[in-house]
Amino acid sequence: MKKDAKSMKNVAEHCTRFSPYDDKGCDCSNSTASGVSCKNCTHYTEKDVCDLDLYAEIMKNHNF
Repeated sequence: MKKDAKSMKNVAEHCTRFSPYDDKGCDCSNSTASGVSCKNCTHYTEKDVCDLDLYAEIMKNHNF
């Protein structure tokens, strides 16, 4: 499954559990902000995975 910048933005925009992680430089208050990305979410781990395991489900459900 691809994890490029566009995909990570699309997934974050559609994720109901998106939670901005301010220390990563995200200037976002919700999942529709311009700087939103999985990488700016508290649920995205250092191993580049969503600890809620939602990335694959959102990719599949929205046909990205």
